[in-house]
Amino acid sequence: MPNAMEHDLALLRRLADAVANAVRASSAESWGDELRIGADGTPTKRIDEIAEQAILRELDGVPGLDFLSEEAGFLQRGGERVLVVDPVDGTTNAVRGIPFYCVSLAIGRKRLSDVGSGLVMNLCTGDVFEATKGGGARLNGRPIRTKVSAKSRVFATSSLWPDDVPQPRGILRSFGASALEMCLVAQGAIDGYHYSKPILRVIDVAASTLIIREAGGVVLDKEGADLDLPLSLTPRFGLSAAANRDVARELGVLV
Repeated sequence: MPNAMEHDLALLRRLADAVANAVRASSAESWGDELRIGADGTPTKRIDEIAEQAILRELDGVPGLDFLSEEAGFLQRGGERVLVVDPVDGTTNAVRGIPFYCVSLAIGRKRLSDVGSGLVMNLCTGDVFEATKGGGARLNGRPIRTKVSAKSRVFATSSLWPDDVPQPRGILRSFGASALEMCLVAQGAIDGYHYSKPILRVIDVAASTLIIREAGGVVLDKEGADLDLPLSLTPRFGLSAAANRDVARELGVLV
């Protein structure tokens, strides 16, 4: 792995650890307090603020990176690259005490397709999914690959299955944190993930898209093309992620 990518991953690990420590040290009873409306137009909960501020503190003195986050929006820091952050993906789960939420971190330049490193940490278990472009995907340091169940498919979906898409044969699950659900695809724990509503943002999936692709899977838009978007809060979209294109056909996004 090139030294630059090792350096980026080391930074992402440090940022994720800072979030985990800050969340662990805070009072869960206050996590659901609404503080303001964030840059993405949704309420910022206290746990989101705790996580984002932990990242910004850790970034002090780190040059060359602009900042894009759900809460703060885009912060110009004189960088040629941008750190794409979802401080807490699965905030509702965290607030309600459901142990399935994470921090998602990625470094890219202008588009999803040029993200070079990504990391998703499960804040409940400490499990770390990470990838570098061309360097493969790992879970807790061990290589992972997508898998396809030979018997019964398991798919995750974070929205009602649309009427105009045939429902796949298999078991449907909904876990409530897109980045982690996509990492389950990369790990081979589930066969695919589908989000039909056009409300996702690039901060939700910048890291997990790289992780799935480096694990051998695909992340597709509603037309069945490889998902690619600017690193901006503006685009809203749905997606399908799968172990391979054959499984994507079962999700109804390829014909």
